[in-house]
Amino acid sequence: MEKTLDYLRDRYVEEQARFDHFENKSAKLLTFVTVIVAGVTALGGLNKGAIFHPSTELQWGVLIIFMCGSFSVVCAWGHSLLALRIGECSVLPRNRETAEYLSAVDEETASRHIYNCYVDTLEKLTDEIDGKSKNLELAYDELAISAWCLGFVALLISFMEIMK
Repeated sequence: MEKTLDYLRDRYVEEQARFDHFENKSAKLLTFVTVIVAGVTALGGLNKGAIFHPSTELQWGVLIIFMCGSFSVVCAWGHSLLALRIGECSVLPRNRETAEYLSAVDEETASRHIYNCYVDTLEKLTDEIDGKSKNLELAYDELAISAWCLGFVALLISFMEIMK
């Protein structure tokens, strides 16, 4: 049983490190996306918000693509917030009740209880991390969509300026 508990202890430490990794990645992505949101807002305000006053079909296309890119950035921001959301970070029981129980029972029963604690906590922790991972993946995908849309908007605006 000692080898099993050592194995579970190592997995628990790894999952805690993985949780911290996703928390840090979420915080960095949220900061990055917040800067992008500010940039998109500034881009929309250029030339007194000319992008929001289309008069030709090409300008309407630019507006629609800009709105799609902006929507994707906002979605990425939301998913970054969800990934960063501080939920219940599962930890092993650390209360007096558990300590007294472990000291009152025989070695085999205590080992079995610790085993169950590790297994239950690892299952919960893994689920929490997988949720963070899913939200981060969605945020990255939405950032890619917004980058393509806003890049295409910049290309079309440049084209329209050249054609003037």
